[in-house]
Amino acid sequence: MPPAVRPTLYPVPAYAHRGYVPPAAYFAPRTPMPVTTPAKPQVPSAVSTEAADAPTAPPGDSAATGDRATGDAKSAFVERLLPLIETENRRLLRLRGRLVQHFAKLERGQSPTAEEREHIDELATAYRVDGDPLEDADARSALLERVDALPVSLALAQAANESAWGKSRFAREGNNLFGIWTYDETKGMVPRKRAAGKRHLVRRFDTEAESVRYYMHTLNSHPAYAELRALRAGQRAKGQPLDGEQLAGGLQRYSAKGEEYVRLIQAMIRRFDLATYDQAARTSA
Repeated sequence: MPPAVRPTLYPVPAYAHRGYVPPAAYFAPRTPMPVTTPAKPQVPSAVSTEAADAPTAPPGDSAATGDRATGDAKSAFVERLLPLIETENRRLLRLRGRLVQHFAKLERGQSPTAEEREHIDELATAYRVDGDPLEDADARSALLERVDALPVSLALAQAANESAWGKSRFAREGNNLFGIWTYDETKGMVPRKRAAGKRHLVRRFDTEAESVRYYMHTLNSHPAYAELRALRAGQRAKGQPLDGEQLAGGLQRYSAKGEEYVRLIQAMIRRFDLATYDQAARTSA
């Protein structure tokens, strides 16, 4: 069992597995918009992993096979989840903004305060950054690449797929919206169709907000999603708003289905017009 993450000033989810871009855009609060639902929707069943090499989720136990949600149910799911995603994005961008200020002081040759040093050290540990950001410019860039928001469209598409629009057993009983797995018996639910000899569990969360935070921290810190973070950093460097469909290209290791999973998430973003929720994002100078 991997070592536990030590407590931090800015609590982040504990893992069941461990091993300079411009300031970020912000996501402005807005009134949720209805999801456009085709007459005969067909949302493929979800597959998910917590570790990069974990097996697919058992069929019929996580997300539904086919589409069990009506148009009204989809809209209700989006309206419920949207503020949770935006709240977590705002928290991440506040952390990022503080880092930008700290690093600007370092670039000017000013010494950070003890509190600033502790803040930087806490985040570097939580986001698994090699090197010391206080001394190493590459480590500072790596930390800024990790502490950042995620497109609302991407989070909505993955949550809808992994939880069958909130109707899967694990979403209903464990607030698990993103198909996260664990091997901690105190934090998981046993899949009904788990193969003999397997030990994986599906992570239980106290709230849906906790599930959202865990998911975002995973994409922002786990080595499996370095490509997604690089794509996001490229969008930042070009002054572009975050594009969920493009960033989905970095999700090959989220599922055992690899590129097929990437295409599925991209198709859901297009099909349900989820990019609409990213349009309020704007870059800052």
